[in-house]
Amino acid sequence: MGFLEAYKSFWKNYFNFEGRASRSAYWYVVLWNGMIFAVLYFLSFILGISGFFGSLLGGTGLASNIAAVIVLVLLFLYMLAVIVPTISLMVRRLHDSGKSGFFFFLDFIPFVGGLIMLIFMCLESDGSNQYGDSYSQFDI
Repeated sequence: MGFLEAYKSFWKNYFNFEGRASRSAYWYVVLWNGMIFAVLYFLSFILGISGFFGSLLGGTGLASNIAAVIVLVLLFLYMLAVIVPTISLMVRRLHDSGKSGFFFFLDFIPFVGGLIMLIFMCLESDGSNQYGDSYSQFDI
């Protein structure tokens, strides 16, 4: 699955917790989301800094500060929008490695849960298992 195709499929399978997702499909989506977060953070930082220096030089800096807040609100809304499809993608990725989707709850263990999930997301496909055939096209 290609870079853009994986991201489109990420949004198409918003509530799909069944089936499988390949490693590349998962990591392409992680890369897409990382780039989008980075751009929004960078914009809010630049706008906030310009507002700060604008007010230091005698202006109000109000326009830049309002723009920075708008970008931060957009970032927050995007983060809310990707929660459910990211969970469903992780569940399908767990299915691909032959694990139950309930392993997702390991992510809530402080300190080590994220590391465990990172390892699970990096595992190879399990071949044909109860979640589908390994030779068919992946759901995501």
